[in-house]
Amino acid sequence: MNQEIMTNKPSSRVKIIKRYQNRKLYDTQQSCYVTLDDIAKMIRANEEVMVIDNKTKNDITAATLTQIIFEAEKKASQYAPLFTLREIIQNGNGSISNYLAKLGAFPADYAEKQAQAAASRESLLESQKEVSKPSFDDMKQTLEERVANAVTNANNEPVETTSGYGIDHTPDLPNSNKSLNN
Repeated sequence: MNQEIMTNKPSSRVKIIKRYQNRKLYDTQQSCYVTLDDIAKMIRANEEVMVIDNKTKNDITAATLTQIIFEAEKKASQYAPLFTLREIIQNGNGSISNYLAKLGAFPADYAEKQAQAAASRESLLESQKEVSKPSFDDMKQTLEERVANAVTNANNEPVETTSGYGIDHTPDLPNSNKSLNN
């Protein structure tokens, strides 16, 4: 098994999928909505996928992949044997993960690697937040520049501003007291 996938370590080529409150999934690289089937296809194509809850910014990849497995199981023509399903419920408290852990299906250092992967995911999310969100000062400066440019273009003359916040020249506006039937 690929060591990078096994450690859940995100890399720069991780495809970020955002899950919105309306349960829609949005591929941030392709700029389009995707389905669980689309994510399953990405996984089968060995793409690294991370699913993030858009509101909480929590990594919900494991829950989403579990949901894909559950949906595939519902569509399957043959279910897992009943004794196996009962065993999972009895010995894993209904959780496949707990059951597999009790069977020793995970590496001994799995918990440590999961913690490292979580830290890596957090740093990836933080770096994306910094790139995607301009600061308030940047937005304010951009807005001031747009207003100044709009007034300059309208009058074909430079605009004087008062400490960068107000405009000294106000264009003439139509007077609502004038009659339209002159």
